Amino acid sequence: MYSKEATKRFLAKRVARPASAGVIVENDEGKALVLKAHYKPYWSFPGGWIEHGQTPRMAALRELEEETSLVLDEDDVSFALTVARHSDIMQTYQFIFKANEPVDVNAEITLQANEIAEYAFVSKQQVNDEPLVYGGAVQAWAAGDEAGYYEQEM
Repeated sequence: MYSKEATKRFLAKRVARPASAGVIVENDEGKALVLKAHYKPYWSFPGGWIEHGQTPRMAALRELEEETSLVLDEDDVSFALTVARHSDIMQTYQFIFKANEPVDVNAEITLQANEIAEYAFVSKQQVNDEPLVYGGAVQAWAAGDEAGYYEQEM
């Protein structure tokens, strides 16, 4: 068995991969909720970085509430896919969950004004027609990718 210090030395030499999490929320028509953050050039599912002590599911639900005011419980979502994202800046993992039930069409969405510029519900066809306008997880959803794993070069 390795000591705690030996484990720390070993891990310090590995590639660190920050992780984020998001949620696919569809309406009764099967359109997904996407957000346009002020700082991103593309639309993405509600989500964000996983904070210390959080599981991916916890982070996804926290971010959903922060960004949209929609509240779901842990039992209300199921795992959908993992996106391995890589660029010349960093490598990250994104864990995507999907709401088990469609969002109520009368649900009021209040955006996190300091971070989110606007929201929309988009169809898979809309995403497939203009894929570069959307993040990798949204593209995987639109493609109907059932593999549970998607790679995105950023």
